[in-house]
Amino acid sequence: MANEVDTSRLLGVDTISGIVGRAWTDGLTAAGQYGPTLLLALALVALYALLFWILSRVLQGAVRRLVPAEAQPVTRQSLRVVLRLTYLMLVAVSVTALFPALSGYGPAIFRVYILLLLLYVGWNLLEYLLHRQTARWGLDASLELLLKNVVRVIWSMSGIYLIFQQFNVNLLPILGGLGVLGLAVGFAAQDILANLISGVTLLLDRPFRIGDWIRVEDQEGQVSGLTLRTTRIRTRDNEFVSIPNKDVAGAVVVNLSAGGPLRVNVLIGVEYRERVEDVRRVLLEVMAAQPRVQPEPAPAVLVRELSASSVDVIMRFWVSEADIASYPVISMQIREAAKEALQANGMDIPFPHLQLHIDGAKGLEAFLPVAPEPSARPQREEH
Repeated sequence: MANEVDTSRLLGVDTISGIVGRAWTDGLTAAGQYGPTLLLALALVALYALLFWILSRVLQGAVRRLVPAEAQPVTRQSLRVVLRLTYLMLVAVSVTALFPALSGYGPAIFRVYILLLLLYVGWNLLEYLLHRQTARWGLDASLELLLKNVVRVIWSMSGIYLIFQQFNVNLLPILGGLGVLGLAVGFAAQDILANLISGVTLLLDRPFRIGDWIRVEDQEGQVSGLTLRTTRIRTRDNEFVSIPNKDVAGAVVVNLSAGGPLRVNVLIGVEYRERVEDVRRVLLEVMAAQPRVQPEPAPAVLVRELSASSVDVIMRFWVSEADIASYPVISMQIREAAKEALQANGMDIPFPHLQLHIDGAKGLEAFLPVAPEPSARPQREEH
């Protein structure tokens, strides 16, 4: 009929089926042309993987027998890296040689392999020299980390440039053309740049070192690492916290380890009726019995405040630098021992009391006991 509508053409079914059919035909043609080559490439990859697995086992056994125990971890790591690079190089060269369009990249891939080996060996040598030189200069771990990160970035960028050069790709014009884009990215990554600059500032200013116990706002722990973006601390609960460097640089940082031994104050209250000298004697004995309280400087008991319901005294003592990690536990043990010692000597620790006086509360008469009526006075007879 003339008014019938070709729904297949209207919905594009014919067009879609034609595209799918042509794609299927092209895929079958490519599979017939390159299928055997792809299967051969997969077989070579599997064969190389098996050979390198066997070679790795043999070399690991030789390392265990011939290399001293202290040098085995470094030797194993070096062998692992060399074997992986060699495996990838052989796979890449073999696979590209099977395809005529890619066969010209074989020499460049081999040069990249040699370059990567030189970069790896050169970085290990540089890292050793940096560690040795920083130890000679007396630099701490944080400054050594800064110097190592800077050298690593320069070394990596140089390696990337040389690798692209093997494929006749010059990165300098590309980097120049990306200058405007880099400026836009810089505005978008202000927080990253701020953390980077703050990290360099912290490494140069050195308010703390790796291993110090610090307090930053509501976080307290031991500094386990300092990167160019975050400061990483390990809390006493063995939780690792990463704080952005800009937050650390802009906050008040309390270094608990910088001054050596740490002074600890434990507050406790006693009743007003107790004599301060008696309380001081008992609490000094408590601190003397704690093995981790330093005898010098001598512990002290001082009155801090006369509060509303108690006399607040401070038990002041020192702990060594090695015990800074556990000083909260020491404080809890001292507080518990002080409570037991005070009660054993007949001294109570007061707590707030509230006294309520009710006068003329008519609404509570039904709940209160009825007071006995006063007896009537006998009337005196008149004569």
